[in-house]
Amino acid sequence: MTDEEFDAFLAKVYDELESKQAELNSTYGLGEMKRWWFEQQGAKLQFFDDNDRLAAEADVVGIGSFSPKSGTWKWAWSNSTLLPELREKALPLKQLEGYTGFDLFGNEGTFSVAGETMAWELAAMAVHHLGALGCYRAAASTPDAPHTYLAITGMRSVGALS
Repeated sequence: MTDEEFDAFLAKVYDELESKQAELNSTYGLGEMKRWWFEQQGAKLQFFDDNDRLAAEADVVGIGSFSPKSGTWKWAWSNSTLLPELREKALPLKQLEGYTGFDLFGNEGTFSVAGETMAWELAAMAVHHLGALGCYRAAASTPDAPHTYLAITGMRSVGALS
């Protein structure tokens, strides 16, 4: 892939992600949820409303994590803090290296990225590659901890919204 082809691919998948995010927010109110919970076993992401009731649940594939403090990224498939089943589900993301010609998609270690904008760009390419419905950025509980990016592969309303 040439630099021009990559730029066109990135613009396409980023626009695609913005559209998918708008649809998820419109349909499931993700931007309005009070809190979220990620259950590694089963790869379920749950969203709770203002009354702390379970309102929506998503099936997810880990994409990676971004550390605002260090400006680094780590792919989910190489992250030892994730359960082996979750790392395995993320392995198809390594195929982006062959598709794009950029070795960062096969980088097993932590590597520098150009801020959170680039983290979202990596997430957009991953969502496209996985055929996912969108992405959720699970914010860290402390300012210095990494944010986790999860591809939403299935979504359903539960509880009060169903």
